[in-house]
Amino acid sequence: MCKNIIKISLILGLFFSALANAAIIKSIEISGLNAISRGTVLSYLPVEVGDEYNQQISAKIIQTLYKTQFFKDIEVVQNKQILKITLQENPHIKYIELLNYSDKVLDEERIDEILQSMDLVQGKIFNKKNLDTIVNQLQSAYIAKGYYSAKITKKIEIDNKNRVGIELDIFEGSVAKIDSMKISGNTIYDEDELLDLFDIGEADFFLLNYYTNKDSYSKIALDGGIEAMRSLYVNSGYLDFKASKINTELSDNKEKINIAIEVSEGQQYSVGKIEFSGNTLNQSVAELADIFAVKTGDIFKRKQVVKGIRAITNLFTDQGYAFAKIDPITTENAKTHIIDLNVRILLNQKVYINRITIDGNTRTQDQVVRREINIAEGGLYSSGELNESVKRIRRLGFFSNVKMSIANVKGAKDKVNVNFVVEETKTGQFSVGLSQSNEVGVSFNLGIQESNFLGTGNVLNANLVNSKAVQEISFFFSDPYFTKDKHSISYGVFSKSIDGVELASNSYQIDETGASIGYGIPVSKDTRINTGVSLSTRDITCGGDFENNNEFEQCTSGNKTEVKLSAGWSNNTLNNFRFPTDGQKNSLNAEVTLPIADFKYYKVNATHKSYHPLSKQLTFTAKGDVGFGSGYGGQELPFFERYYGGGASSLRGFDFNSLGKTYTDGAAIGGNLSLLASTSVISTLDVFGKKAENMRVSAFIDAGSISKSVYDFDDIRSAAGVAFSWLTPVGPIGIYAAVPLLKSDGDETKNFDFSLGTSF
Repeated sequence: MCKNIIKISLILGLFFSALANAAIIKSIEISGLNAISRGTVLSYLPVEVGDEYNQQISAKIIQTLYKTQFFKDIEVVQNKQILKITLQENPHIKYIELLNYSDKVLDEERIDEILQSMDLVQGKIFNKKNLDTIVNQLQSAYIAKGYYSAKITKKIEIDNKNRVGIELDIFEGSVAKIDSMKISGNTIYDEDELLDLFDIGEADFFLLNYYTNKDSYSKIALDGGIEAMRSLYVNSGYLDFKASKINTELSDNKEKINIAIEVSEGQQYSVGKIEFSGNTLNQSVAELADIFAVKTGDIFKRKQVVKGIRAITNLFTDQGYAFAKIDPITTENAKTHIIDLNVRILLNQKVYINRITIDGNTRTQDQVVRREINIAEGGLYSSGELNESVKRIRRLGFFSNVKMSIANVKGAKDKVNVNFVVEETKTGQFSVGLSQSNEVGVSFNLGIQESNFLGTGNVLNANLVNSKAVQEISFFFSDPYFTKDKHSISYGVFSKSIDGVELASNSYQIDETGASIGYGIPVSKDTRINTGVSLSTRDITCGGDFENNNEFEQCTSGNKTEVKLSAGWSNNTLNNFRFPTDGQKNSLNAEVTLPIADFKYYKVNATHKSYHPLSKQLTFTAKGDVGFGSGYGGQELPFFERYYGGGASSLRGFDFNSLGKTYTDGAAIGGNLSLLASTSVISTLDVFGKKAENMRVSAFIDAGSISKSVYDFDDIRSAAGVAFSWLTPVGPIGIYAAVPLLKSDGDETKNFDFSLGTSF
């Protein structure tokens, strides 16, 4: 009984003692603030005016404020119901600088990101712990790049205003060089083939290594090579592949490193049973299997499976199921090394286009872009049609870049908004000039060539030349969307008059006046048929020496009038106008003059261009051009309609229009048959570490011949070289250097050329 009384007495004593020590806070005084506001401190306090104060509250205040890391000293007292908090701030940052670093590891953008992430910027409260963390991060970054000797020295100065200046002096040292790099345990692929997957390795030939620095060690590059090796094996069915050991041995002076990689290839897996489950709509298993393109018994290749999943996804997204989820579930049998596949299809609901917006077209009218989009607002979503729309917009040649994005509509799960963002590029040029030459005297010229006239998508070409010897005026206009059904129309007129008195005695000149009109209709989304008719008259004046070059009959025939009909077929699936990386462009054109006029001849031309992506940076191209022409009704093909070859636009490495048989004076005769072909590998360029979207470089082989009427093997010429193309604000610029591979004595070669208006 006594013990219970004692316990109760103690509890009551402690309770009344606490009451005695507790007091109501009537006000809060904060002193010592400089960079931090009073409001900031109050927001962190665990008490406010009106709360009770005791020793436990005091300890909690100190603990809370220390956690902010704003203060290096905190004192809390209570006097006459006034809570007094005295603070001593940590210094705030006056400046922080990194010295003596190169761009081999760090750059200003990355440094800013690191400093911002740790609040180590001007005006922020200095936190030594954060500074130490950053120093460790920088040290790790240098080690990851192979700079094992790198050292970072901290210099911290605090002025009389409690501001801190921080300098991090970096000594980078030299990157560790790879002395040896070996791979063992491999039987499927040769060691050299695997080592080629790494950007680093043993030194190349010393002149090449000077530029590539292949022997400069980098852990990031090493990890990237390991991942590339893993991808190679996994995509060949070796799913159990692993790099079992990676040993890097650093020399005592930290200048040399030896790398030894041991791999375990495992067994090759094949595809077992393939099933399709979920909502397959009206698609049969056989149809899905054909689209999937992975068969039972095939080697299990992850890329092929991903490609098949993408094909099935596109099948359903083209039917409006924008958010279709195709999930390949694999069941692996480690004993038989067979993987069964269950392709599970979850379609969700159909999605419709709510709004289509276009941004970035400051000059081109909205309708010019919209008419290339294959889906209208309110229409069913189709990823195939939208992607095709992007290609069509790029093929216009009006924009340097085209991007598309999809956004959900808030509150409407079955609707999306589509936004196209374009970057406009130069589509035409205007020229005006005054020149003087001995041949034609003073000459004034004015011209415009515009493929997007006033932003309408129409083509306008107009030229005016006026001189003592030459007067020329021409006008051409084309509307590619003349009707709602995408029919096109074009028409043009021209007149060119040259004073024969001014002509050199060994040349010919043609004074011509004419007009043309054309009409085109689409056959499919990528194919068109074009027709046209032109009428013209020509007066041919030949110099004496030219008449002696077996062209006497044509010069003196008196033929003047010409009525020409033309028809053409074209197909274009290229994914870009200037720099395509995928697709084809084919054309077949025929033209014939009608016998109701003087000139009687016909010409047929076929062209082919195809682009095949080899990687993200490389594209293989193949081009071909075949042309044949002949006269009829007892006439020859006029000499001014013959084919000529050589130069930047046909066969590089040879002078402009120099191929084929020549006159006695060395000038090319031209031919009735033209065969031209070219293959090349085109690469993107990196400028200052960034991809240059408007530049390309290529290695090429050109071949071709110009023959009189029948193909002659002796007429074949070829050349190889490198070329550079740059899309500048004044138009595309092309430069090439070429060496003839197949030539004959007397050929006029040209190893280097520069041209404006030429691209790959």
